[in-house]
Amino acid sequence: MLTTQHIQEDLSRAYIQAVSARAGVNLSIGSHAHDYGVDGTFHQVAIRVYLDKAGERRARRLNSGFNLEFQCKASTDWLEEPDAIVYDLAAKTYNDLVQRAATRNATPLVLILMCLPPTEAEWFLLTEEHLLLRKCCYWHRLTGSETGNENQRRIRIPKAQLLDPTTVVDLLERVERGALQ
Repeated sequence: MLTTQHIQEDLSRAYIQAVSARAGVNLSIGSHAHDYGVDGTFHQVAIRVYLDKAGERRARRLNSGFNLEFQCKASTDWLEEPDAIVYDLAAKTYNDLVQRAATRNATPLVLILMCLPPTEAEWFLLTEEHLLLRKCCYWHRLTGSETGNENQRRIRIPKAQLLDPTTVVDLLERVERGALQ
């Protein structure tokens, strides 16, 4: 049987996979032999129109080259404020995310946090009518100064940063415009 931490991680991956499928974007999760702080990548899919040999207009889909990488965390240890989710992120991870944001021309990297209910029995429900994953994922792009803390850094993720299909498309469009650098 998997550890509780691995179960949480797999549930967060399932959430991200469902959201990206509905958004119509390509997703790579765990495609690296070693993740080194990157758990996955959203790949924007573009439609290219061309003329075939008969002069007919055709369309095909391909990766646009605009990507967004993410570091994924899943936890029951988070707090809810009226406008934010509060989470204690490992200091090393915090510093890695802040450093990436400060690196010019690097592929943008965001944190995705899967907030799970405290009771394991509430995480997942399956019936003939639906599959339910509880609660949800939020995304956050950490910027600023690295922390001097050795263990953790408390972060606040605005509740408006819910990870849903519209958000994934919007984030990739921001990457394309250079507005997420």
